[in-house]
Amino acid sequence: MSRRAPARGRQRPKPKRQVPLGPPLTLEIDSLAHDGRGIARQQGKIIFVSGALPGERVVAKVVQQLSRYSEAQLLEVLNPSEQRQAPACVHFGQCGGCQLQHLSGPDQLTAKQYTVLDQLRRFASLAPEQVVAPLTASEFGYRARARLGVQFAKNGELSLGFRRAGDKQLVALSECPVLQPPLQTALAPLATWLTHFKVLAVTHVELVAAAERCALVLRVIRALTDDARQALQKIADEHHWQVFLQPSSDKKSLTDLNNAPVDPRLYYQLETATADQEPLTIGFHPTDFTQVNPALNQKMVAQVIDWLGLSQSELMWDLFCGVGNFSLPAAQLAGRVVGVEAIEAMVARGRENATAAGLNNLDFIAADLSQSSIDKLIHKAGRPDAVLLDPPRDGAREICEQLGTLKRARIVYVSCNPATFARDARILVDRGYRLQRFGVMEMFPQTAHLETMALLVKG
Repeated sequence: MSRRAPARGRQRPKPKRQVPLGPPLTLEIDSLAHDGRGIARQQGKIIFVSGALPGERVVAKVVQQLSRYSEAQLLEVLNPSEQRQAPACVHFGQCGGCQLQHLSGPDQLTAKQYTVLDQLRRFASLAPEQVVAPLTASEFGYRARARLGVQFAKNGELSLGFRRAGDKQLVALSECPVLQPPLQTALAPLATWLTHFKVLAVTHVELVAAAERCALVLRVIRALTDDARQALQKIADEHHWQVFLQPSSDKKSLTDLNNAPVDPRLYYQLETATADQEPLTIGFHPTDFTQVNPALNQKMVAQVIDWLGLSQSELMWDLFCGVGNFSLPAAQLAGRVVGVEAIEAMVARGRENATAAGLNNLDFIAADLSQSSIDKLIHKAGRPDAVLLDPPRDGAREICEQLGTLKRARIVYVSCNPATFARDARILVDRGYRLQRFGVMEMFPQTAHLETMALLVKG
């Protein structure tokens, strides 16, 4: 999951002033909200307290009052929870990148799984027939890509990092333990270069760890000076970086440091669906969407393939397929796979990957699924026996409303938004599907975000 970096100005935006509304309150925290804030109740009103954990007694000051709830800032923990731990990052509590480093890893996952199952129950009146064990990987050093903002203050001080929690101001990162080591080690030399040359031309930097080496994509609003460009090339050579420039006037194109247009490929590997085959190598453009947690992605793909139970006589649709993260391994088992993606450039990348893997039973179609009809897709691609859905955060309402007309297809739904999944699962159940199997995946440890997977079958 990538974070959107804030709009950049030459000066740091002033942080919002949080003025206490009344005297500090002593509160009992009884649960966690979906975004990781502690929940207290006083005189029938909900109070959200960032940084507080269930079972804790805290002192907090109310900084915002609305009709249905209030926001409060934690001042002191009087009775700490046994689940509380010391955060691993010095920036925790200021940086908005992580929300849960003060909660132990297993307890983070327990809280998030409880929240998503509770949302299913409350918002969709659904309970899975089977809840499987969560998929997990490393709690730190997992993130293979990140988009950082760049800001300079009037005094020339640089901020390179994520936004502050609840603010547009950036936190200058000296470390980021959730990043993979090659990306962590890029922070210091990159910050030194930006500061030394006061590179106001750069507004954002995207860091991408690939199989071969680290890549940096710099969003620029004008050309770099010759001195800055040459120095960056030297640093890139020393650290084995690939560096690309992304002009703000044409965000779809990249150039090298000599401003020559390029169309690069980065790569990652997936273990194949069968033990007797070589790992799959998947190519992508540096700006393409890819999963940020490669180790967890490998486990997620394997579980999707297992749940779909594909055979050589079956046709599978991979909807919102990207560059083929699920399509390629599925094509090693199914009779035929059709990937559908709205972004034509990613469709082209998917076709490249299928050709490189020698998979001639895999087709890619460019189509906006929010505007397409299932009947047209059946006419073009054939009637599916299995469907994989991996939509963006908005979910797949239109597609789910139409998939309900399929008489036999089993559906695996991978979601990064529990709220839209609950809505879409209700749509499918109302059209004759059963929520047979459900599991959570810890794609984003230390944050409040959660990935889920569900198997829905007819009858």
